[in-house]
Amino acid sequence: MKIQRHKGLAHSLKAFSSMTAFVHFLLCCAAALTMAMASVAAPALSFAAGSPQYEIKLATLAPENSTLAQIFNEMNADLIKETKGQVGFKIFAGFVLGDEEDVLRKLHVGMVQAATFTSAALTDINPDLRALQVPFLFRDYAEVDYVTKKMDPDLRRRMSEKGFEVLGWTEVGFIYFFSTGPIAGLDDFKGKKFWAKANAPMSQALIEKAEVATAAVNAPDVMMALQTGLLDVVYSSPYYALVTQWNTQVKYMTDLPLTHVGGALLMDKKTLAKIPPPLQEKLRAVCGRYLQKLTEQTRKDNAEAMEIILRRGVRRVTPTPAQAEGFKKLSDNAMATLIPKILPADAVSRVQAALAEYRAQVGDTRP
Repeated sequence: MKIQRHKGLAHSLKAFSSMTAFVHFLLCCAAALTMAMASVAAPALSFAAGSPQYEIKLATLAPENSTLAQIFNEMNADLIKETKGQVGFKIFAGFVLGDEEDVLRKLHVGMVQAATFTSAALTDINPDLRALQVPFLFRDYAEVDYVTKKMDPDLRRRMSEKGFEVLGWTEVGFIYFFSTGPIAGLDDFKGKKFWAKANAPMSQALIEKAEVATAAVNAPDVMMALQTGLLDVVYSSPYYALVTQWNTQVKYMTDLPLTHVGGALLMDKKTLAKIPPPLQEKLRAVCGRYLQKLTEQTRKDNAEAMEIILRRGVRRVTPTPAQAEGFKKLSDNAMATLIPKILPADAVSRVQAALAEYRAQVGDTRP
């Protein structure tokens, strides 16, 4: 069986650049934006000469030939190998089954048995995930990993109560401001038009507290909005800012993570229960291993993309500690208005406790 190998960010950019209408895929900010991968109707992918005894229909928005799709290919090949052909995926890639909301509906009714989602798409199933998406919460990946590990048992339990098993966690990564003018502190918000998204209560609360001007623009129209001056500020991970070429229309990026966006691979528990327990364990082990690999690749792609963006002329703006604290206080005030209706108070408390515990361990005394 021939397995495609990773060729890094350059390979992924080449694959994406041939696609029309790439603006969707995982471009979401903690309740502000839902990112989706290229609107390419890709066919279902098969990885074995015959169908496995237990074939799982899996939906992913990753287009064929992308770095992410390659990892799914490898995951499936490894699963088939380790189960001696008894368990495998039938993968539906791209937008062939619709966007995240469409896929989630199909998962509920059994049209697919497994699917990948951003954490923003999963908050209706488990609102506790919003506690991990609070703006200006995390400073680096070490904090993300520590807190996520602490929250993992409860997050999995809540998903299980809703009929789904988490086969692995992944992420989009950190989201940053990209702007036509420098943004170092709250004072720099004045006179700038911010990208706004509908149905994003956390983002909306932050925008209302900041009292900034906004423009509601669909993701495919962001490029034009930046070109025409309708927008001055957008938010994105570095990787997708580069792939969408939004970086060509901005001059600055604010070097302060706005939020961290996670994701997960879910499977229907009823379908999982039909698979013999020894094979279930192999399925969990393989998926967990490759979702971790996917996370590592995403972080590598984001780091490389940031280097490219800065090398091509976008300037890094680093807020002072006082300016960073101003952003944090604004977020805290905005999020307080959402507890408990949108933000579960208990989950917020547990996340804050885990974060404080980690910072105490590493001696981080910053506020």
